[in-house]
Amino acid sequence: MLMQKLIFIFTLLVMLVASSAYCENKELFPSSEFKLGYQGMYMNYEEPDIMKEKGIMNGGFGSWTGYFTEHNIMVGVEAEGVVGSLKYTGQYSDGTSLKCDTDDYFVSARTIVGKGFDFGDVGLTPYTGIAARYWYDKIKTTGGYEREIKQFYVPIGLNVKANMDDNWSIGGTLEGDLFLGGEVKSKLSQAGSGYEDAKNTQEFMKGGGGRLSMFLEYDLDYCAVGFEPYFRYWQFAKSETDTVLYGGTIANVVEPKNKFYMSGIRLYVKF
Repeated sequence: MLMQKLIFIFTLLVMLVASSAYCENKELFPSSEFKLGYQGMYMNYEEPDIMKEKGIMNGGFGSWTGYFTEHNIMVGVEAEGVVGSLKYTGQYSDGTSLKCDTDDYFVSARTIVGKGFDFGDVGLTPYTGIAARYWYDKIKTTGGYEREIKQFYVPIGLNVKANMDDNWSIGGTLEGDLFLGGEVKSKLSQAGSGYEDAKNTQEFMKGGGGRLSMFLEYDLDYCAVGFEPYFRYWQFAKSETDTVLYGGTIANVVEPKNKFYMSGIRLYVKF
């Protein structure tokens, strides 16, 4: 239901832009375009009926995109990173409730390829590629420990851009993400003696996600400035089991099913 609503909103945006944009002959498919800017993110991570973490992180991002040949073949690369502290709400293994802070940072990178299609004042670029995301999470309390989550996926999406009058441009991105696999390393040995670190594998197609973003840019001739709100969603099934020493006894440890909600803004300069 959520993805259907996002698709409807994005499609409506494309239709409105296509019907009302007035072009000033600015390039829809530039041969080289850099973006550099600030990124703020609100993240809500949940393991249903077990725990949740939520809070605000701040950082930055950079990207480069280029279109080549008369066929408008697109190549793009992007990297982003945010850091912050989240609020943890959960429980100890004995059922005692727990509330504390965490130290976190999140980074991701991607390479994409696509093809631009010119519809007069509107440019559409379907794309795909390869991407990776990494989340470091440290639970700051007695018995707390660090977690490292590494995941790989294939983004499949559509970029849209329309040039309007008075140097304004508008557009956005709609994307689905095909999960390739990942690994969750929990440093349980930090929780106390009698614990061993666990390494849980997340299998191919046992998860997935998507993103929606919209942007508004103003061209200053020598560069452009932009504003881009975004929303991302991820969900993952229970991981493979790892057998470790847990509290002095042998136990099977899994990464429970979980989901991410990530929303925020980007403010950037494009040149």
